[in-house]
Amino acid sequence: MIDDAATPPRILHFPTDVGGNPSGLARAERRLGAHSTVAVIHRSSLAYDVDVDLDLASSSRFHRTLRRAAFAVRCLHRYDLFHFNFAQTFLPRLGPFGVDLPLLRALGKRIFMTFQGCDVRRKDYCRDHYEISCCGNDSGPGLCRLHDDPAKERAVAYARRFAHRLFCLNPDLLNIIPDADFIPYASVDPADVSPVPARPDRKLTLIHAPTSRLIKGTDRILHVAEQLRSRFDIDWRLVEGLPHAEAMRQYRHADLAIDQLKVGWYGAFAVEMMALGKPVVCYIRDADLRHLPPAMAEELPVIRATPDSLLDVLSDLMHAPQRLVELGQRSRAFVQRWHDPLKIARRLLQLYRDPSLPFWN
Repeated sequence: MIDDAATPPRILHFPTDVGGNPSGLARAERRLGAHSTVAVIHRSSLAYDVDVDLDLASSSRFHRTLRRAAFAVRCLHRYDLFHFNFAQTFLPRLGPFGVDLPLLRALGKRIFMTFQGCDVRRKDYCRDHYEISCCGNDSGPGLCRLHDDPAKERAVAYARRFAHRLFCLNPDLLNIIPDADFIPYASVDPADVSPVPARPDRKLTLIHAPTSRLIKGTDRILHVAEQLRSRFDIDWRLVEGLPHAEAMRQYRHADLAIDQLKVGWYGAFAVEMMALGKPVVCYIRDADLRHLPPAMAEELPVIRATPDSLLDVLSDLMHAPQRLVELGQRSRAFVQRWHDPLKIARRLLQLYRDPSLPFWN
């Protein structure tokens, strides 16, 4: 076990690489002396760095379950601590029941779970509480289907029963999982990213890089981009389907990023852009900021916009492009303070040993 502070913990992050967050955490944990591994069922199209790829995307459900079970057995002796992601564990649940987490607890392993958004965000809650949401509504498209809500509730209940600690990367999830802790994205180390400030003295380049057009509100963003191009001499880049390393090369050429208009919080793409010293436009749900440390909410440099206000917000920035430099500097400083993977991993390593500690001091 990892109760001895002199013993480096052996950590497995499993089973997804969503947003690059598990990979960012594992890299930082290794730098701090832990033995940390990222294993995935299959790598995403963004091709984040992982240590083990089970490559099960094209396998049958039976074969996937068999391979995941075999991998779980191998991991029982290799790791002390299991940090699961995206509301998934080693094995599929049978309704509200599962066998892997109770087994891990019985063997004295420590269990942590990070929820990331689509995995547990419920359409019923979104419909009843949010004016703008990536879940859609009864008359329009969205991320969630109403009949998925019970399964998501069961996933949370299963994790809550057996995990030592729950985390959320998006603050709105704390509205439905109030006993979890908000943690910032650790997907990019600003120390590894050289800033490339905006150049207001030249033709401006705006960029949008959706992992899901539906979630991000891309249709509205593209419509506004066409309106903006009719008024201003700008370049527009839509980045999709590229491996992460190539996408990062594209991001360096932009002066301003538009992240999303529905989720209510920014994602890994926004963190990458801010690390590059680029300002980011995004829909922020103000009511959810209560789940953040007060200083983080106060320093948040993201330029707020809704689907209705996006054109006006971008037009104002086009009329005052010199603001982009100052906003980019603030964005870079914000990422250095709040999204430093080493800071986040250092605190997680303390919680791994003592799950009763508060995440935020």
